[in-house]
Amino acid sequence: MLHNLKKVIILLLFFVNLNKINSQNILLESEYNCTLKLFNILILNVSSEFKIDTFGFDFCDFSLNPADTRIYCNSADGTITSIRTKQNNENNILSPLDLKCFLSINKLVVKNFLLDLPQSLKSLVLEDGDSSLFNFENDDNKVSPLNRLSVSVFLSGKLNFYFSKFLYLNQLLLSTIPPSSSTHKINFINDLNYSSSLSFETIQIYSHNIPSMNNIKAENIYFTLLSNFELNSFSNFNTFSNVQYFSLNPIDTSDIYPFPFGISEIPINNNSNIGFTLYHKIERPPSFINLSNYNDSLQVSILIPNAGNAFNVNGKFPFSALPDNLIHFQFSNGNITEYLNISQYFKKTLYLLLFNNGIIGKIPSSKDFIGNSIVINDNQITGELDDGWCKVDFNIRNNYIGGKAPSCIVCHYLLYNNRYISEGNRFTNLDLFNLEDCTTIELNLSYDNETDTMLLYGRDLGFQVSSFSLDQKFGMLNIISNTMFLLSKSAFSFNQSMPKGFNITFPYLPQGPRTFEITAYNEFIPQIDSVIRYSDYFIINGKYFAYNSTIINILISNEPCLVLSSNFNQIQCYLYNSNKIINNSVIINKNSDRSSGSIVNNSKEIHCLVQVMNVSNSFNFELNEICNGSNCEIPNCAKNGGEYNYLKGVCDCFSNEWRGYQCELKSLKCSSECSNNENGSFCNHINGICQCNNGLGCNNQGICNQITGECNCTNQWIDSMCLTPNHQVNSQQLEQTELGILLILNGWFGNIHIDLSVTINNKPCDIISNTQHEIKCYPPSLPDICSSKNKNNNNNNNNNNNNNNNNNNNNNNNNYNILVIQNNHKWSGIYNPIPLDNENKNLTCDSIDGSSDKDSDKDSDKDSDGNNNSDSLYSRVKNKSTGTSINQPITTPRFIHLYNHNHNFVDATKMVINPQRNIERSPNYPTVI
Repeated sequence: MLHNLKKVIILLLFFVNLNKINSQNILLESEYNCTLKLFNILILNVSSEFKIDTFGFDFCDFSLNPADTRIYCNSADGTITSIRTKQNNENNILSPLDLKCFLSINKLVVKNFLLDLPQSLKSLVLEDGDSSLFNFENDDNKVSPLNRLSVSVFLSGKLNFYFSKFLYLNQLLLSTIPPSSSTHKINFINDLNYSSSLSFETIQIYSHNIPSMNNIKAENIYFTLLSNFELNSFSNFNTFSNVQYFSLNPIDTSDIYPFPFGISEIPINNNSNIGFTLYHKIERPPSFINLSNYNDSLQVSILIPNAGNAFNVNGKFPFSALPDNLIHFQFSNGNITEYLNISQYFKKTLYLLLFNNGIIGKIPSSKDFIGNSIVINDNQITGELDDGWCKVDFNIRNNYIGGKAPSCIVCHYLLYNNRYISEGNRFTNLDLFNLEDCTTIELNLSYDNETDTMLLYGRDLGFQVSSFSLDQKFGMLNIISNTMFLLSKSAFSFNQSMPKGFNITFPYLPQGPRTFEITAYNEFIPQIDSVIRYSDYFIINGKYFAYNSTIINILISNEPCLVLSSNFNQIQCYLYNSNKIINNSVIINKNSDRSSGSIVNNSKEIHCLVQVMNVSNSFNFELNEICNGSNCEIPNCAKNGGEYNYLKGVCDCFSNEWRGYQCELKSLKCSSECSNNENGSFCNHINGICQCNNGLGCNNQGICNQITGECNCTNQWIDSMCLTPNHQVNSQQLEQTELGILLILNGWFGNIHIDLSVTINNKPCDIISNTQHEIKCYPPSLPDICSSKNKNNNNNNNNNNNNNNNNNNNNNNNNYNILVIQNNHKWSGIYNPIPLDNENKNLTCDSIDGSSDKDSDKDSDKDSDGNNNSDSLYSRVKNKSTGTSINQPITTPRFIHLYNHNHNFVDATKMVINPQRNIERSPNYPTVI
């Protein structure tokens, strides 16, 4: 039994050893011997580095290799493909023959150098070697097969790198150890002829010169400038037309180098450079630098993070021109003592860094700067920040910027990271212990079904995601500061459905933490619970509304109600002259009294429609009486100096600074064209619309232009207030009286007749009476026109030939003009009255055409049924952009262009919104009805 057990053990040991032999014999014998020889040269004690037993070394057992040694074997063909190792045997030097025995090696990382390499070797990393062993000049005809070379050398002598030796190279990294102690030089020499070229992904080199880049393309070149650098080689920058990006970094940060002027000499059509970085201090340039030789199609980045005190031209910014499409620019730690017009140079720059330069000048308006980020701290910049700066990621600390800080700073000033970027200035409203309440946060949430993401956007959301917290877990990305954040599923909820709403809390507001409930637009229908009326103000309560009033539209009795404020649960809107509108459109609920058979009124209801983005809901509400405290809540008006008016049922805001049903909202400003007592206009601070002093009707003789406050008069009136009649003659008649022939002019002459006169052929017509529609006068002595026409008509029955002649004679008699003047306004036409005929006074001469010296409507004053509409009201709507005029009767409109809170145009019958205008906040346009 024991004997059999020994046999089993012996068999097991045999198979184990056989397995080891097979593992070691993965390599070809030549590969194994070549590897063993290599490591006997490089390593003093090979046995301690590799697994060893009586059968030899196991080079391919990765798990047992030391940490700084790796050998990769190809078990399919028994070859070694890659070696990484160290050298601790200083007595032996690696020779080319020690590597040529490898059949397929393509990568070698070793701490020593050699020149002659196997053709299969494509990547070589040589660390901490002597540069004398790295001699590229031994064989003029030898070309290295390498496409990647990383070399770290100790300079024991001069080292020249010839590009012609490395025609296959696309990555070159060469550094020195220690980097600055050697007196020897590394020079890169471009000895390529016209038939040879190189194309690099990356060149990262320590060098004593800037080589010519003729016949060389490079995506990125990173120069480290060694001591005793050859400054004359800076002239080679004019050969960098095919270098996309380069950087210059001094080995000694105190060294000062010239600006690479050669880059400005490259012809614009040949320039593919997209930027550079100069980390060194720069000497004073001889003149201003012009960098306008960049193609507009390229996005350029120029960074000078350590300009130094000398880089200026007599204290001025050293550039006369920069690339038009300069996207990223930095000029920092310099010395600019003269005024710098930031908006002139950097109007299109997205990322701008100009910190610590002593710059004098005024901070540009946000309209003159489209950038996403601007860092201008530690300068002497003055001026004030407008609200548009809230969309910019900025750092303005330690300047002289004053005035009121925008709301985005005030709202989040208690958060230190936000305070840091703006402190050290002269803002008047940033007292940490007396900050204004933040009331300007505006929230919007939209859901994208395709990407399953949500966009949180609005106003004053914070400069970073730490400004708020959510009660749901999301991945968050800050897209535009204070304005837009992208929300995606977090790793913890990736398998769950995307929440369409959440609570968002801002913990650092001046008045304390505040939480908002918000849901994604178009995912929930707005729910209306009640509507309360305070005079012309309407308070709509419910949920699934929006904090952004610009995407809300309200109709009360089918009339647009201007949204003044809104949140998730409440909307406040303003309906001008609501009494008149509501009284004309009350819905009467009628129920039959079955006992008497009569119909009685139970309630009066008003129709309300609420639309949020593209979803809407309607609600009929009972019209409440004036609030007296028992039937509805009396608003608190005292906060801003208001007082409740029990007769009107609304707060009287005694200052034009406040509006709202409880004087809680800041008043709106009208356009600059609207001014009190000019053009008969005044600003309605509730809706921000310029109105005419005499009401929207302009004395009921026109329509007020709500942008300019000017009256657009009907065709019967002129002047700024539509008070002057735009008189015109529609017909003329002669009547025989005892005193002679009387001329009767029919038309429109109004009720103001200052300096009224009528002349015919420049001779006065003696006026005996006049009304709004008629003037009677005795004409001067003139040929009997109508008698002549009657004769012509009689002759026409007898002789057709005479008809033509008589008509010609009649035309000659029609050359008399009639002129009516009143109120310094003229009407002129052809004198052609109705013929005098005692038997048939309905006979008429030719129709009369007239013209006015001012624009007048020449359309017929009759409707489609032929009825005279001379007394009806016509609206002339003048299109300011095209200069055209449209005449139309004012009737119940088929559609209404709803203009809501300066942002939306909506067809009220369809309630269709342009979503893009909701986002972009379109400019003011007049309401047209």
